[in-house]
Amino acid sequence: MSTRESPDRDVQSDSRLTDRHVVVTGAAQGIGRGIAVRCARAGADVSVFDVDTETAAETASLVRETGSEAIVVEVDVADGDSVDDGVETAVDELGPVHGVVNNAGVQRSVPLLETTEAEWDRHFAVNAKGPFLVSKRVATQMIDDGIEGSIVNVSSVGAERPFRGQGAYGASKASVLALTTVLAKELSDHGITANAIKPGTVRTPMVDEWLEERAEQQDTTPEEVLSDSLDTHILDRAAQPVEIGHMVVLLLSAEGEWITGESIAVDGGYLKA
Repeated sequence: MSTRESPDRDVQSDSRLTDRHVVVTGAAQGIGRGIAVRCARAGADVSVFDVDTETAAETASLVRETGSEAIVVEVDVADGDSVDDGVETAVDELGPVHGVVNNAGVQRSVPLLETTEAEWDRHFAVNAKGPFLVSKRVATQMIDDGIEGSIVNVSSVGAERPFRGQGAYGASKASVLALTTVLAKELSDHGITANAIKPGTVRTPMVDEWLEERAEQQDTTPEEVLSDSLDTHILDRAAQPVEIGHMVVLLLSAEGEWITGESIAVDGGYLKA
């Protein structure tokens, strides 16, 4: 029987990422925060990349509560110079990067015929160009430092099975899957793995905004939109951000060294429903 809410389970600390430095983009809140804190609980020091440094500081504080180190770096992932400066700062402060999680993203619920060119470009700038710029810069640093690291790109189930209104979002997230495949092939000689994850419905501020937009378009309530969405998940509930972090830790750790080029659904069964 489903409670339609994620179970409140304590997440135990482990040592799978001890002595590693992980960069998480878009880590101020939501899935990014869940990933950052989960990596810290596995022993990693974390560079929190975000444009919202005030909220990102809250994530950094949660990371430090685990005993790991954390810094906040103001980075616009859609801007190459900002990415270059951010990675340089991260390396200067916490040492070479062993893993990067490209999580920063934007999502609007807009019918395609109402989507403006600017909205389309913004989705691709953040959701697609961002992972390219960050992966390129971090992978170059890994190669220069002889680090056999890992890249995890956060795509979405919307890349394969988007809802109405997710044209720009779904298309931009689908491009992340192709990027991941090529990264895996081109970086394999350097011992660097690259994988994508596809979250389903996760309770985050971005999803809450999407629910509000969908509700207004459908003349209903956010609660009804959420209920309809959860009906399409086999597990019939939303996830908490930390549950996405569990898979990320696996892929960043030694346990994930034989996994590359994959796009893994972490979606409560949405793509199989």
